[in-house]
Amino acid sequence: MSIASLTLSNYIMIAELLGLWVMLESNVHLNKRTITATRIVIILIFTEALLWAIERWTREIGYLTYTRIVLTPTVYLLHPIIMLGIMDMAEFVKKRRLLLYMPILISAPLLYTSQWTHLFYWFDSNNLYIAADNVLRYYPYFLFLFYVILFVVAFTMRYARYGTAERKGILISIIAASIGVLLNIIFEIDVDYSTLFASLLLIYYLSLYVLTAKEDTLTHLLNRQCYYSDSDKLKDQITAVVSVDMNDLKKINDSQGHDAGDKALYTVAECLTKNRVKNKKVYRIGGDEYAIFYLNKKEDDVKKDIEKMRAELAQTDYVCAFGYEMVEKKDIHQAMLSADREMYSNKAKLKNSKERQIAAHKEATIRVMHEALGSGMWGMEFDDDGNMVSVEWSPEFRRMLGFTDENDFPNKLESWSDRLHPDDKENVLKEFRDTISDYSGEKNYDVKYRLKTKSGEWRKYHALGRLLRRDDGTPLSYVGMFVDITDK
Repeated sequence: MSIASLTLSNYIMIAELLGLWVMLESNVHLNKRTITATRIVIILIFTEALLWAIERWTREIGYLTYTRIVLTPTVYLLHPIIMLGIMDMAEFVKKRRLLLYMPILISAPLLYTSQWTHLFYWFDSNNLYIAADNVLRYYPYFLFLFYVILFVVAFTMRYARYGTAERKGILISIIAASIGVLLNIIFEIDVDYSTLFASLLLIYYLSLYVLTAKEDTLTHLLNRQCYYSDSDKLKDQITAVVSVDMNDLKKINDSQGHDAGDKALYTVAECLTKNRVKNKKVYRIGGDEYAIFYLNKKEDDVKKDIEKMRAELAQTDYVCAFGYEMVEKKDIHQAMLSADREMYSNKAKLKNSKERQIAAHKEATIRVMHEALGSGMWGMEFDDDGNMVSVEWSPEFRRMLGFTDENDFPNKLESWSDRLHPDDKENVLKEFRDTISDYSGEKNYDVKYRLKTKSGEWRKYHALGRLLRRDDGTPLSYVGMFVDITDK
């Protein structure tokens, strides 16, 4: 066996693998781990081809050598190892790596000692290969077939969200190759599978490249380009669209760092896809924006799935706003605009509710503090347009003025403003309103004035107020206190 004959007999395989090796240099879609795993598989295929050629050469020797005893099981074991390497290209082997390698680790000593145990095969003194007279003679092929099936299952699950079209090519190639291997086993034709591995690797690499190009690298959802492509390609099948937006991503990035933000986006993506609903395609179309297409689904099905997604999110630290629209006679773009409007409405309600919760907590804390200090507390609420909608005077506030309850001092602004001293009223009300209208949030309410008590006495007070505002600057709540400073 010369180097020239070895090269020529494996010419196609060598050309394919060298070409792929060079192509890896210009890859922009696959990550470093995948590229490294691909290079390892290429080296393994080259090694398998070389060892098989040497093993074939040892068959021509008229006596048994230890070289053949070692090479034969090595080639058998390289076949499943190559399949595991291909699986590692798509990060199928991230977890439970040892468990996946366990069948190979168990098989290795059995295969290497088969010459003496006669468990699977052995060689006689004339260097003839003798297979066991039972089903175990096919064990090396069963081992390889096990990893082929494992690969098909893992590949199908990993790319389940993409639909059958994107997976069809590689699965057909794997199945066709497996049939070819089985036929060789049935007819007992001994061939080198390195060329087959090389061709499969090229096809798989191409399919992996295409699938990864359609994928959002962080969340593994379909990306924005797929969203636009599918909105046109699947327009006759899409019956509902959903717009999803994650709340407070910027706050997470600013306060905890971008790694925490990335974790939040990935967790949300898992919640949106966890139930594996058939005919549902989920996309990440922006920083914290997601879109969902439902194919041939009814409105009840869509509502139920949204509730399930909300339930999954409720078990995390993250909140998302949802909006959906049935397509019916609308085009996809118009339906998504309607879903966006509903989503933003839902987002405002969620945010407003959270802000009011925070405001109520702060107000309760301040109330306890004022009661302990003997000062009077007051609070006011505003609607989304910044209009005052309610006023509340605390029991301590009323008591300081000589009133007992809401009947003789109602919860309205005039109850207080009408009792201001004429010389102080204009300036106090101006400070009060200027603080509300200052959307920059820099101005604070801090005034001293005289106020008439229930008994008709004028007493002097020092009042302070702070506004809690929404993100756009509009007031949400106004909380304040005042202290009697007449004697001081």
